[in-house]
Amino acid sequence: MTLGAAEKLGKGYVTGLTSNEAPNLEKIARRRLQLWAMTLLLLILSVTVMSTILFLNRNTNPVASPTGLISIAVVVLVLIFSVYTIKKELDLRSLTEELVDEQVLSAALTNSLREANVILESGKEPNIRLDLEQVLDAILDCSMDLLSGQSGSIMMLHSEHELRTVSSAGRSSARGARVAVNEGIAGQVAANKKPVLVLGIFDWDHYDEEEDAPRPSSAMCVPLLDGDSLIGVLSLNAKPNRTYTERDLRAMSEFGNQAGAAIAKAQAYEAQRKIAKQGSYQAMHDPLTGLPNRSLLLDRVGNALARRRPPGHAVVLLFLDLDDFAKVNDSLGHTAGDEVLITLAERLRASVRAGDSVAHFGGDEFAILLEASDAEEASAAARRILGDLQKPFPLEGREVQFTASVGIALEQSGDARPEEVMRNAFTALHSAKNQGKGQVAVFEESMHSTALNRLDLEHELRYAVEHQRLDVYFQPLMDLNDLSVHGFEALVRWHHPQRGPVAAVSFVPLAEEAGLQPLIDRMVLQRTCAKVRDLNASIFAASPAKAHVNLSPMSIREPDFVSNLALDLKESGLEPDQLVLEITESVIMHDVEQAASKLRAIKSLGVGLALDDFGTGYSSLSYLRSFPVDVVKIDKVFVDEIEKDNGAAALVQAILRLGIGLTFEVVAEGIETREQLNSLVELGCKYGQGYYLAHPLSKPELAEFLARIKQAS
Repeated sequence: MTLGAAEKLGKGYVTGLTSNEAPNLEKIARRRLQLWAMTLLLLILSVTVMSTILFLNRNTNPVASPTGLISIAVVVLVLIFSVYTIKKELDLRSLTEELVDEQVLSAALTNSLREANVILESGKEPNIRLDLEQVLDAILDCSMDLLSGQSGSIMMLHSEHELRTVSSAGRSSARGARVAVNEGIAGQVAANKKPVLVLGIFDWDHYDEEEDAPRPSSAMCVPLLDGDSLIGVLSLNAKPNRTYTERDLRAMSEFGNQAGAAIAKAQAYEAQRKIAKQGSYQAMHDPLTGLPNRSLLLDRVGNALARRRPPGHAVVLLFLDLDDFAKVNDSLGHTAGDEVLITLAERLRASVRAGDSVAHFGGDEFAILLEASDAEEASAAARRILGDLQKPFPLEGREVQFTASVGIALEQSGDARPEEVMRNAFTALHSAKNQGKGQVAVFEESMHSTALNRLDLEHELRYAVEHQRLDVYFQPLMDLNDLSVHGFEALVRWHHPQRGPVAAVSFVPLAEEAGLQPLIDRMVLQRTCAKVRDLNASIFAASPAKAHVNLSPMSIREPDFVSNLALDLKESGLEPDQLVLEITESVIMHDVEQAASKLRAIKSLGVGLALDDFGTGYSSLSYLRSFPVDVVKIDKVFVDEIEKDNGAAALVQAILRLGIGLTFEVVAEGIETREQLNSLVELGCKYGQGYYLAHPLSKPELAEFLARIKQAS
């Protein structure tokens, strides 16, 4: 039976404390002193009266006189009062013993609460680990031991209107049982915040214990309070040989107040611990994949280095980076990219051993820590991971395949710092990416010097950009029928004072990583507009040449790009229709709606748009009708194969036909042989560029080239 479930009493009855002010030893001692003082006073008074009467009636019979009768009456009264005093003394002595027992019981309960109420002792015992469940169980156990409980329970206030059992012992209700506030005895105690003593519960109609269980003769239910705030209720059913009294109820009530404070503090501690644990988890894990982040991996690498390993084994760290992952974000959006990363995280978890660790650093960078492995096992793990990546990724109703680059660092000595191991793995990853897609590289000391050189190069590039040390070269775009100049594509070049010419494939990616590309693009744009303006005024007045300028996705996404473009055109004096901005498919696919808006704003200035590297993206054809493209440039890869591969020739021809149908110009890139030129002319391609026609030219070289063209004409 639970007090919380009780609805009616048979022959039993319920009572609370008869007095809000329970007697104490000090009050009893005062009453005893007053009683004996009054008795002594009456005794002195009676002796005085008897002595006086005997003195006044010394010559007569005192019994026969009226004063003698009075004396006798006084003596009798004194005797009666003395008997009363003795009886009261016995009663008060018994009450004193009861109160002493009650105080002993209360002290015992309080001392037993020490185990549960450890938070109150935390200043003295700081190493004790607090646990709410342990506190609750200890409170219930010690109250049952000291008050001879057969069963008991603690019900906590779950909401404003409901109690739930959180701890039970003996033949009591299971944890999780619910009782509404004001329902049953426990609900009434919760509502009134007053203790209740229940007697005669063996006649309760709703006693739901086992049939053979001894019926308790009494029970108690007290509120658990933290100050005036209700925490819950504590219920005890007495053993059959024990009947609870008000003395027990008072002791239980005092215990309940202290227990309530202990529970409240344990609750606060547990809430803080959960918050701290949650904060610690979030600080050490990636929110997208749930994998350990860089901080946690760094700690695990340090632990792995500190552990002893079998001979010939090393701590192995793999860094993995998806190839061309940006195309997913650019074409399908970041939500699709996140799906790929989550799937990849699951695959990596499944591909490693139980003791290994997988971490996510952000973006598409992952790390795998292999403990006690050798070079062969590390290579095998890398191959296994790359093999798993070859399986298609389901993505928005389609399947996408990826390759990845992997860098491996092995540390056997144990003397290295975790940061060094991670640096070496990252360096190896960069080396693998420089080799191409789907490559694996193991760290070598020479790679470190290469990385330092790259860092120096970035610093020097930044200086060159800030001080206008980059040059603009111009590659002519030719009319393939008569080899006249149709326009010029601007290309940035860097002549390092010590290193000499630095290839664009070396510094352009570096500029993008360093965030320098928008500055470079605008410099190229300003110089090109000014140069082509001069050329059109002096040489191409009859048929103005067009200035083609490549724009990185980073540049065109700049918020003030269109306004800066209008300003640069105005300052250069170049007519807007003589400028063509070349963009790649990634500009469009990054954010289709934003890209469309940006491109329309550019077109409103009168500037032309060219789609560069056509045919190598995901869905180029679908964008030709959706975006205001004026020029399509056929990628060099198709021009290279135009003589050998009928498919390449067919694709070029198809693009040319699209150009006619959709009214855009087609320019073939990368023409390097006479045969390629002839094939393109036969297919009907009107414009092209490439080393066979003209290399990218400096300003002096461009002047010589134009002079030769003029002489030839």
